[in-house]
Amino acid sequence: MRIFKNRGDIYFSKTNKKKSTEQKILLIALTVIVLFSVVFMFIVGAKNDFSAKKFFEPEDLSTTAAAEESTIALPQVSGKTNYIVTVSEDENLLFVEMIQVDLDNKSYKVCTLKSSTEYDGSTLGYIYAHSGIQNVKSAAENMFSTTFDYYIDFQRDAFCEYFDSLGDVNYALVSDIKYKNNKSAVAFTVRMKAGEQVIKGSQAVNLVRYFLESNNQQNANDVLLTSLSKQMNSDNFANKDSLFQNLVTKSTTNITVRDYSAADDSITVLCNSQNGISVYGAEIKYKKNKITKDTLQNAKGYFVK
Repeated sequence: MRIFKNRGDIYFSKTNKKKSTEQKILLIALTVIVLFSVVFMFIVGAKNDFSAKKFFEPEDLSTTAAAEESTIALPQVSGKTNYIVTVSEDENLLFVEMIQVDLDNKSYKVCTLKSSTEYDGSTLGYIYAHSGIQNVKSAAENMFSTTFDYYIDFQRDAFCEYFDSLGDVNYALVSDIKYKNNKSAVAFTVRMKAGEQVIKGSQAVNLVRYFLESNNQQNANDVLLTSLSKQMNSDNFANKDSLFQNLVTKSTTNITVRDYSAADDSITVLCNSQNGISVYGAEIKYKKNKITKDTLQNAKGYFVK
């Protein structure tokens, strides 16, 4: 196509014009692709904090690494340790808890006794009032044909404070409880609604007493088993030194600093077990204030060492 008629006229070939149009289309397409790439890279970069490492590593890698860092390598432990715990108000024994920590089977075993439990012509309450925790321990050892390595003697208020310092415990009640005992040397009342709820130390003590007086041994055991399961945890493991000091301050016990240090591996396993700790309650029955022979024989098996 000619534009000028004189010498020096300029011509544009139809073929060149077609090529020029194609070049423009290609340039526009290339520009769109470049702009899209820039926007895409900016979005991806922002998502990964502009880190090439985060972009190329698998999505689950950081999660796996974090999980591995938070998992504590648990030591190998074994053995069985028996504890006897008393809760009283002044010289009035409220109840006795016998506990076995079984590291061979990663379990807790408990049995709760009334203060009115008779042994050799005397009640545990009478023995406690006249000769203290040491002789209650001896009586329990003779009854259950075992030995208790450690004793812990709490006054009621101190036990409640220590229980609360270990954190919340959720406990489920099947039905409402409205109960009042004014005849006991240490009166108490229980008023709780059915369903799961957080219980404090004072409620735990009163629930155990209520269940024992109602001859509901299983539920009396369950209160302690629930608290052991909930309160032996990783948070309390991090504060174990101060909690041990608090235990020694608030109770009378034969657990020494050396005993505590020697049990470090055991405490690590109990507080950080990934599979949880099994719990068992030895259910006993009474005929008047004496433990029946068959249930006593069965309960003895829980505390064999």
